[in-house]
Amino acid sequence: MRKRRTGIVLAGAVMLLLIVLGMYAGIGFYYRTHFLEHATINGTDVSDLTAEEAKERLAASVENYTLTVKTREGKTETIRGEDIRYRLVADQEIQSFLDQQNAMAWLPKYFGSGDAYTMEVSTSYDKALLQHVEAKLDCLKTDEMTAPKDAHLALQAGQYVIIPEEEGNTLDIQKVDKALQEAVESGYTEVDLDASGCYATPAVRATDGSLKAQAAIMNKYSSVTVTYDMGGGVTEVLDAATTAGWFSLNEDGQPVIDRSAVSAWVNALADRYDTIGKSEPFVTSRGETVYVTAQTYGWQMNREAETEALYNQLMLGESATRTPVWYESAGSRGDNDLGNTYVEIDYTNQRLWFYKDGALLVETAVVTGNVSAGNASPEGIFCLVGKSEHETLKGEGYSTPVDYWMPFYGGVGIHDADSWRSVYGGDIYQTSGSHGCINTPTAKVAVIYQNIEVGIPIVCYSSGINYGYAQETIDGASGGGSQGNQGNTEANGNNGSDAGNAGTLQGDIVIIDGGSTSGVTENGVPYTGEDLQDVIIQ
Repeated sequence: MRKRRTGIVLAGAVMLLLIVLGMYAGIGFYYRTHFLEHATINGTDVSDLTAEEAKERLAASVENYTLTVKTREGKTETIRGEDIRYRLVADQEIQSFLDQQNAMAWLPKYFGSGDAYTMEVSTSYDKALLQHVEAKLDCLKTDEMTAPKDAHLALQAGQYVIIPEEEGNTLDIQKVDKALQEAVESGYTEVDLDASGCYATPAVRATDGSLKAQAAIMNKYSSVTVTYDMGGGVTEVLDAATTAGWFSLNEDGQPVIDRSAVSAWVNALADRYDTIGKSEPFVTSRGETVYVTAQTYGWQMNREAETEALYNQLMLGESATRTPVWYESAGSRGDNDLGNTYVEIDYTNQRLWFYKDGALLVETAVVTGNVSAGNASPEGIFCLVGKSEHETLKGEGYSTPVDYWMPFYGGVGIHDADSWRSVYGGDIYQTSGSHGCINTPTAKVAVIYQNIEVGIPIVCYSSGINYGYAQETIDGASGGGSQGNQGNTEANGNNGSDAGNAGTLQGDIVIIDGGSTSGVTENGVPYTGEDLQDVIIQ
């Protein structure tokens, strides 16, 4: 009985095994014409599909194909397969994948990972349509593109710094076309234009070694300052913030300076400080302000020479202190650059004053150029160009010896004239004046000559006010009387007899060659010779 049961169980087990094996084999037979579970072709699930069904599914996926175009900014656009007539080309490769699989391994594949097949999908598309779709992409519109910019040097706060490059978003259309064709032909569903190298790129980047070297050179030259000593304690500074913009580098990386910028700066400097040719304010000895043109005395820069000198200094790349190259220079800087040593000549009042170190050494009547003969003396601020003794002045129709000669403008100068004149001042100059020179009493000229140096300014002007100075004589003082503003009146007489004709003299008294003071009063009081205030004994 027990043996019988055992046989029945064994028979049942065998029968069950045969049934299971039959079922397994039957399923395996099924997978001889169908793809196993989890099988994919080019990422498309073809599980339990026949070769023809797999082909249809792949064809459907091809027909639904889209290509995503990704830009540098992260924006995306799509190209649909139907817009470019994208189609699957039938072939036998799918059947070969099916033939290769082990149908009886269906159970492990069911519980494990399936076979992943990759095939070169044969597709077709219309290239002309692809290019047509490309042209409509927003990323290829030229007005949406920004060109790349090279890294470069820029001047900031007086220093040259490297400005990094800018990538921009300009696409190379030919490279885009190639990348899209390759993506479509390979069946890719996305193309990154940046990763594909479709963008135009900067030629120079901030890491460029030559750019860093250029920055070092430029900063050496852009830090140059030049301090100008303009005279009289006045300075001007050409600072680095100004010069920095004048420098650049040539193709060899060597510094180049904009010479026109240097010239413009020098011209502007000269315009501010040149005084020759300009009308300068001058306060006369009478307190009147007149405007006198600086003719030969003052400041005048040699602009061309200074431009060259400054250019060469800047090319050295070194800071420096300079004195400009002057055609003419004055003794001081101020309202009119005169300083406190100068000669003042008033043509209207026929009067001359000589100041040395701020002190009045000489005041005298003079006779200037004959106006009626067209020989009026020149007006302006002039520079004394020489001084000499015992000269003979020669001109058309005359040859005149003088003891003291001090020329200041062409043939015009200050000299003595006692050998032919005994009276000075008044209106003599209008009809009987000189040939243009300043005729001055010999004694006065001597004082000027002994105290003046070449280069001292001579200020010649016509006052707007006639102060009524009387004529003055050097041979027996005369002409006193009613003129209350005679100033210094000269008395001269070897025996004292002429001094009595001096009348009542106001203001300063000058006694020449020991002349008598008999009958002379100072400010209405008889002069005794005891009060030496304002008295100059010559």
